[in-house]
Amino acid sequence: TGGSLGGGLAVITGAQTKANAVAISGLNGMLSRRTFDPPLTIEQLDNSVFNVIPDRDIIARTGDRSRLFQEIQCRAPVNNLFACHSMWRSACELAFTCGTGDRPVMCQCVEKFGYPEPIQNGTRTFEQACAEEAETLQQALPGAFEK
Repeated sequence: TGGSLGGGLAVITGAQTKANAVAISGLNGMLSRRTFDPPLTIEQLDNSVFNVIPDRDIIARTGDRSRLFQEIQCRAPVNNLFACHSMWRSACELAFTCGTGDRPVMCQCVEKFGYPEPIQNGTRTFEQACAEEAETLQQALPGAFEK
């Protein structure tokens, strides 16, 4: 699994090892498949690789796609060339479109990307849940979410 360059590496590694691989905004492997030793086959890419491709993501839309992919919306401003090439924005779009089930909503989706606040269905407010999430994330990934 990987995003962007990591997604491209997941595509290559998954195809080479025939292990299932998921890429978010990964560069498609069809264009470069013959440059590897041994070359990747279309069958390897079609059977092992799943790529999430946001609208207007110029990186993920480069080259032909293998068979397993999912296009998703990108709600970023149209005038921002690389805004759709964001693993976090893609994760937010997937959570917004598909729901989060029993998992907590990602507060960054609302705060950073403007997704609507979820409907409260428990005892905590959105602000309380986000404060707890921010503390947990800060402990797990120091400095990763500073503005």
